[in-house]
Amino acid sequence: MTQLTPEQLTVVRHYAALLDTIEEGFHYVIESFANYERTQGDVVLADIFTAFGQIEQTNERSLAHFFADDVALLNELQRFSAVVEEAWKLDGKLHDPNAKQQIVEKYVAPAFEAWKVSMMQHLRPYVEQ
Repeated sequence: MTQLTPEQLTVVRHYAALLDTIEEGFHYVIESFANYERTQGDVVLADIFTAFGQIEQTNERSLAHFFADDVALLNELQRFSAVVEEAWKLDGKLHDPNAKQQIVEKYVAPAFEAWKVSMMQHLRPYVEQ
């Protein structure tokens, strides 16, 4: 296991918390498709995309350096690009509620969830320290 400084551990813990927040955001967005009381679905979806940018930056600027010797974790960082590719399926379709619902429910949210589960297998030992 890679030895991290207290500052690096803090970054990893914040990163893991962001992943949990994004997961909660997807649950809200998906629920908003059927529950019209959930009126902030589009706002939350936009926040998720902003968070995706933060993940990409943290992957490149921090985690890739912290875990430079952990090939499996580095591969997982690169796999995030597949989640972003799924999100690009929404390009030009955000004003079509049916297309947006289909893409979020069948592609973007499942891709993120699968990636998050795998990523957390690598990060859990650091988060739980």
